[in-house]
Amino acid sequence: MVMQAHHHSHIINYNIKITLASLLVAIIGCSLGFGCFLFKQLRKNHYLLPALIFSATAASMHYLGMAAIINAGDWSVSNAHITLSLIVIFITSLGMLHLTHLMLVMTSKNDSYANFCRLGATITLCTGVAIMHFLGTSKMNMAPVAASSLAINHDDNIENTIAMTMIILIALVFMLAIFIWFINFKEHLSNELLKRELISKNLQLQQMTQHDSLTQLPNRVYLQSHLNTLFEKQIQPLFIMFIDLDGFKRVNDVWGHAIGDELLVKISKMLRNVVGKGGFVARIGGDEFIIVVCEQTEDAVIQLAKTLLSRISDNYELSATTVDFLSASIGISIYPDHGQDVATLLKKADVAMYYIKDKGKNNVIFYDEIAMTLPT
Repeated sequence: MVMQAHHHSHIINYNIKITLASLLVAIIGCSLGFGCFLFKQLRKNHYLLPALIFSATAASMHYLGMAAIINAGDWSVSNAHITLSLIVIFITSLGMLHLTHLMLVMTSKNDSYANFCRLGATITLCTGVAIMHFLGTSKMNMAPVAASSLAINHDDNIENTIAMTMIILIALVFMLAIFIWFINFKEHLSNELLKRELISKNLQLQQMTQHDSLTQLPNRVYLQSHLNTLFEKQIQPLFIMFIDLDGFKRVNDVWGHAIGDELLVKISKMLRNVVGKGGFVARIGGDEFIIVVCEQTEDAVIQLAKTLLSRISDNYELSATTVDFLSASIGISIYPDHGQDVATLLKKADVAMYYIKDKGKNNVIFYDEIAMTLPT
């Protein structure tokens, strides 16, 4: 097509057999080059042999096409420019193969980067072919002779025929490229939708396995993971407040579990509001809650516990009744003073909670190694 754009004062036509031979060389050479590249990249990622095949294919296709020119005279080119054009196409072939390798490696990891590499490989190869052509033809001289001295009988329409054939072939290749791109885009879109769906399902599964289904508070599994994370970060002191509701069993016995669940939801919301973002609230049993508070003084923690006791004792307007008799018992253990692991700290907070419950309920106390003993 580039040669068709040249304007000459003499007739230019093409030898069909040599032109078709250049097309055949391009098809076979590209197939061999990509086959060799894919085989090599599965082994040691060597680009040298595939680049040699690609550059030899591009050069052969180009200069066969040049040789197919039938003009009214002799033509000659600069050997130095031909050599330089071969070097350029070899270097750009190496660049194209390297970008293609990166595209294949990154396709499953970073789609945006893979698409960038795909575009870069295409531009690199096209640029190399264009530079090779203009280098190879920059010093080309055509010396026309009298038409009567030509031994070849030219067909007046051959130039238009070849041009039209090339246009049709390019259009077909372009349509094929669009079709392949469309198929790849559909596959990419399908994979993206599947990936997002999997992420959503995983988040839902994580929510289900780490949160209480009724109150949406973190459960025992999430609590243990959270505490272990705090231990690893060496955040101390940590205060673990074990809260048990006094009188909750009466709600279930008198009004049923549905009303009891409604009450638990209200209490859970209240606990989150009072504790705020500075603390961690979890539900680990029917009417048992854990609150984790970091880097506070004992006085501040006691004040928070008393605020919680006051709020828990509020009246609760439920759908079937009003609950005004609820209270709570709170036991507190401290990390690292009372233990170095989750199980020990929870057990000691539990012991403190039952100790204060036996002493009259509706109160708060820290675990005491002397006054309280762990169950055996």
